[in-house]
Amino acid sequence: MEEISVAMIVVTLWETFGWLFVVGAVLAVVMLFLLFKSFVRRRAGHQPFAKLFWRGVVVMLIAAAILTPFVPLWTLAPIGDLRGPVDYVIAYAMALAPAAVIGVLWVYFSALSTPKAS
Repeated sequence: MEEISVAMIVVTLWETFGWLFVVGAVLAVVMLFLLFKSFVRRRAGHQPFAKLFWRGVVVMLIAAAILTPFVPLWTLAPIGDLRGPVDYVIAYAMALAPAAVIGVLWVYFSALSTPKAS
């Protein structure tokens, strides 16, 4: 366990995913920026952010449930591979990644409707 470092994790992810790792890292930074921008906009409009954030979490969880049956398609697995409960749990966990993007976009576009303070 002493050999595990951030550099080793980055190298492993690069060797596994290649440029897709870079795209994912950039997307994660953009999503964090959008969440921060949403928070600032709601704060400037004197409206609470927590309620909007939790709505985004609910949208994310629902989107993950909708995307779960499609996980075998983007993992190039046979379509009928979702057989047992463990398969569905893992597929749901994998579907949380694109669903998180959907949830963040929901929060961001909802925050855009917040009136700016005068």
